[in-house]
Amino acid sequence: MADDLVSKRNAKAPVWQYFGFKPNAKREPENVNEAICKLCLTKVAASGGNTTNLYTHLQAHHKNEAAKLGNAVKNRPQKPDEQVHPSISDAFKRCTKYKRDSVRWNKCTDAVTKYLCKEMVSFNTVEKQSFKDLVTTLDSQYELPGRTYFSKTAVPRAYNRIRGHNLNLAVSNTIEKTEKARTDRALSVCRTINGMFSHSWKRRRELQKAQVHLGLPEHSLVTDCATRWGSKQKIIDRMLEQRTAINRVLAEDRKVNVSITWQDEDVLQSLNKALKPVSEFTDILSGENYVTASSLLPVLRLIKEDTLAPSDDDSQLTANLKAGIVSILDEKYIALPEASQQLMRKTTFLDPRYKGDYDSNVEEIKKMIEEEAVILGRKAQSVHSMREEGEQNEEADIVVDPQPKRKKTLASLLKRKSDTVTVNLTIPEMVVSEISTYAQESPIHAEQDPLACWKENQSRFPLLAKVAKKYLCVCATSCASERVFSTMGNIVSPTRSHLKPEMVNMLGFLAKNM
Repeated sequence: MADDLVSKRNAKAPVWQYFGFKPNAKREPENVNEAICKLCLTKVAASGGNTTNLYTHLQAHHKNEAAKLGNAVKNRPQKPDEQVHPSISDAFKRCTKYKRDSVRWNKCTDAVTKYLCKEMVSFNTVEKQSFKDLVTTLDSQYELPGRTYFSKTAVPRAYNRIRGHNLNLAVSNTIEKTEKARTDRALSVCRTINGMFSHSWKRRRELQKAQVHLGLPEHSLVTDCATRWGSKQKIIDRMLEQRTAINRVLAEDRKVNVSITWQDEDVLQSLNKALKPVSEFTDILSGENYVTASSLLPVLRLIKEDTLAPSDDDSQLTANLKAGIVSILDEKYIALPEASQQLMRKTTFLDPRYKGDYDSNVEEIKKMIEEEAVILGRKAQSVHSMREEGEQNEEADIVVDPQPKRKKTLASLLKRKSDTVTVNLTIPEMVVSEISTYAQESPIHAEQDPLACWKENQSRFPLLAKVAKKYLCVCATSCASERVFSTMGNIVSPTRSHLKPEMVNMLGFLAKNM
């Protein structure tokens, strides 16, 4: 009989798989208001396609099928165009605003604070109607605080949460001292030619045509900066690359009597050969998103022993430049104050890529790091003790019902005495053990991140990791601080000229570290 029943057309509810209708001669439902159970052939009222009576019948007479149906409905994937009707409680929740101590409200406020700090926009932005409309559209339950809240509470809170050597390669001095007349003339020709093309769109157009005709890269000329020696190397490199196209364009202009002669080209080639390898090192050491200070000693040794080592095919100018750079590096770094030398040696030892490979007296550095680790460890221990003492005082004020005495188990009786014995090392002993283990392990690959390595091994070297955090964050050059000045200039604009120094400091810190 169940096989003779016909199913309901366009039925979406899963319960209809257990019910059907008595068919007529055309195999259509004879009475759509009276469904028949396929399991027990009982007639169930289904007026207007209502499924309430169907579910009730299954739950009352076929509990196993009802349970299967419930699980199927629960795990059924939602269709993209299917509307889910919220419950009454959910509907009321969507109409109410988030409480200020709720997780969602704080998460939204932190996101707005990050936008204000990273994009360096005015606090007045949160009071503009268009910004309020944007926030309301994204989340209507979030109530945006005013500008005062962000300036007095949100930004200082983010600042406190996130807050946790000027070593410059002496290339400019060497260029000025080495065959000054020849180098000055060659660099002056480069600057003159660069100015002629930068102020004339016709020459730039002709230069592009010459580049295409000669098969040269379609690069623009580079302008050097007086405060950055690396820009001198870049303008020299670009002039050498485009010298054929430049001379062709200038030769066709009768009003111009400037060109790159073979003498100038010889000087530029010599300069570029000595400066280009050093320029690559300075670009790497000028970063601030990775560890740089620990690479100073390895880079210095590599520059002196390999990069700037004398070569048989060096011209006299190139040899003089190399010797001059090495000499000034020796003067600046070997004659550094003792504190700066110790800083470089400590960071190199704490970098798992190098350890003590670049230090002739590594035992001395181990002793210094050991003393600092002991001090940091004792300081952390005292803070932890004070915190535990405060928690114990709070627990003493709470009345707790005495726990009933538990019956001893067989495992507690058979527990070995050795299981209860713990080795309590003093902080100096722990530091010595950590340094010894760390020094004996092989260095990691040069391409690995030392900070990631310390994060993975922090549980193995808890005290030594504190010293590593202190030193590996040091930047090798002043570029990072110069970028901070540029950021401050973007924050203190004519429209934000009334910011207090403390707020400027917080906004600058958050813009670089958030």
